[in-house]
Amino acid sequence: MRRRAARGPGPPPPGPGLSRLPLPLLLLLALGTRGGCAAPAPAPRAEDLSLGVEWLSRFGYLPPADPTTGQLQTQEELSKAITAMQQFGGLEATGILDEATLALMKTPRCSLPDLPVLTQARRRRQAPAPTKWNKRNLSWRVRTFPRDSPLGHDTVRALMYYALKVWSDIAPLNFHEVAGSAADIQIDFSKADHNDGYPFDGPGGTVAHAFFPGHHHTAGDTHFDDDEAWTFRSSDAHGMDLFAVAVHEFGHAIGLSHVAAAHSIMRPYYQGPVGDPLRYGLPYEDKVRVWQLYGVRESVSPTAQPEEPPLLPEPPDNRSSAPNWIPSEVVLRAGIARGR
Repeated sequence: MRRRAARGPGPPPPGPGLSRLPLPLLLLLALGTRGGCAAPAPAPRAEDLSLGVEWLSRFGYLPPADPTTGQLQTQEELSKAITAMQQFGGLEATGILDEATLALMKTPRCSLPDLPVLTQARRRRQAPAPTKWNKRNLSWRVRTFPRDSPLGHDTVRALMYYALKVWSDIAPLNFHEVAGSAADIQIDFSKADHNDGYPFDGPGGTVAHAFFPGHHHTAGDTHFDDDEAWTFRSSDAHGMDLFAVAVHEFGHAIGLSHVAAAHSIMRPYYQGPVGDPLRYGLPYEDKVRVWQLYGVRESVSPTAQPEEPPLLPEPPDNRSSAPNWIPSEVVLRAGIARGR
């Protein structure tokens, strides 16, 4: 997703309406020129400037303004924030809110911030200590399912199973589905504000999030935006591939944060389908990071299934390469057979 910043004619002279823009937007507008003899970049529109400031604050690049303490965004802070975002996103680091930067800001992504939170008091980053589970056997369940989706309940459960298995195949973690209300990882499909501090925003925008391990009651919980068109091996570019997003979010649920690496599953931006769930393997950088948290798994077949999974059909005998509770519709669509 690497893009180059577009260069063009200089910005138009300020009009009378600019005097009514908030200070942060005026500062960002000033960033449209580099000074000296360098060619200026086109001036962003007011709505793009507003988007830029809100986005940079939301995802950890810029502390929010606090007029009560006199802490406002300065031109230097804004330029540094844009540069950091561009570097993290694999763009040319211009420090300018150019077209490529705005396009990346509008790309569907995870709700969690990319960088440790900037504090108002000291204007510096407070890096949280890495978190991980202090146990190796973790339970999970899908508490709520997508309401208007072509994916059935069994398909969703199967995709969650395989997304968790991606991680437990390489780390000493064992995931098992439970039918009761108590589970370490609760999975929900929700819309808009769902009372966890990370409201969804409709189709596109933020598509999912998960909470890091810890002692809080939401530890490990994973939420998907029910306004998204969730798909699995869709033949076109429509919708969000549920398996790909689930692998990313379960990385958070076991303690991994976002990274800038272009091929990492923990890159914050949606990158499209990653392939067959029964064949997908993590990029090396993701393996190293989970090994640093939990060590290397010594055995195979780590992800356990419930002894008596509820309401799931038995597949035909010739589907034995998949766990015996995975519905045949998933196996048929996963393409595990020949020619891959």
